[in-house]
Amino acid sequence: MGLDPVFAPDVPLKVRRLFERRPELFVPAGQPRPKRQTSWSIEPGATFGSLLVWLAVCVGGWILGLIIFAITLPTAVAAWASLALAAVAVVMTVGVAASSAIEDRGHKTVRLHHGKYLLAEDFDEDSGRLLGRAQRAVKTVLGATVTQRGLLDEVKNELVLPEQLWDMGQVLHEQSVLRARQREVARGMATAELDAVLGPQRRALSRSVDAIKRKVELLERYADRVRSADAALRAEAALDDGDRYIELLARTEPAGDTSVVQGFADEAAGLRDTLARSIDAARDAGRTLALPD
Repeated sequence: MGLDPVFAPDVPLKVRRLFERRPELFVPAGQPRPKRQTSWSIEPGATFGSLLVWLAVCVGGWILGLIIFAITLPTAVAAWASLALAAVAVVMTVGVAASSAIEDRGHKTVRLHHGKYLLAEDFDEDSGRLLGRAQRAVKTVLGATVTQRGLLDEVKNELVLPEQLWDMGQVLHEQSVLRARQREVARGMATAELDAVLGPQRRALSRSVDAIKRKVELLERYADRVRSADAALRAEAALDDGDRYIELLARTEPAGDTSVVQGFADEAAGLRDTLARSIDAARDAGRTLALPD
C-alpha cells in the first residue's frame, strides 16, 4: 500500500532512523512481541563453533608466542611475556564470549518499542487507504513553506499532526483486526443467532469508520487551505521581480504605458489580502483538528 510507518509521539528519533536503515527488524503490532535475541539464541551451533575456533587460535597463538619468546628472550623475560600474552588472550576470549551473549542493539530497540509503531502490515485495504490519505495530508502541511516559515505556528503542527496520525493509526489498526475477526466468525455460517451478535458489532464498526473518515477529511481540508496559502505566498514572492519588469519596459519603451506600473501595484495589494485570508483560513482549519468530536 506504500504506507509509511506510524510512530507514537514519544518514540525517539533514533527508532525512526533505525527503520530507515533496517526496516526488516521491525515486527507488526499484530504479531507477538519479539523475544530477546543473541547469537546463542539465533544460531547456538554456529556460535559454539566460532568460540571453539577462537579458543584454538588463542591457544595456538600463545604456544607459538611461547616458543618465540623462549628462543629470543632471556628466561625470566620470556616467562613474563608469556604470562602477559596469556592474560591478553583470556581478556579477549571473555570479551568475545560476552558479546555473543549480548543482544544486538537494533533488535533490542525494536523489542522495547514494539506496539509503539504500526507498519503497513497492520492495516487491511480499507484502513490502509484512509491512513494513506491522512499521511499525504500531513506531509503537505509539514512540507509547506508557510509552515516552515512559522506562519502557522499557533496551530502547533509539529505536535498536533503526529498525535493525530498516531491516534488514527491505532483506531484503523483495531478496525482492521475486528473486520478480519468478523469475516472469520461469519465464514461458512449464516444463523439468526450469529446475525443477532454480528449485527450490532458491524454497526459499531461502521460508525467508527465514518468517524475516522470525517477526521481524514478534516486533515485534507486543512492541507488544501495550507496549499492555497502556499500558492499565495509564492505569488507574492514573484512580485519581488516586478521592479525588473518595470525597468525592462522603461528600457524598451521609454514612453511606456503607466497603467502597467499601476497594475503591478494593484496586484501586489490584492495578493497581500489574498495571502492574509489564505493564512487565516488555514489557521481556522488547523484549529478544528484539536477540537473534540
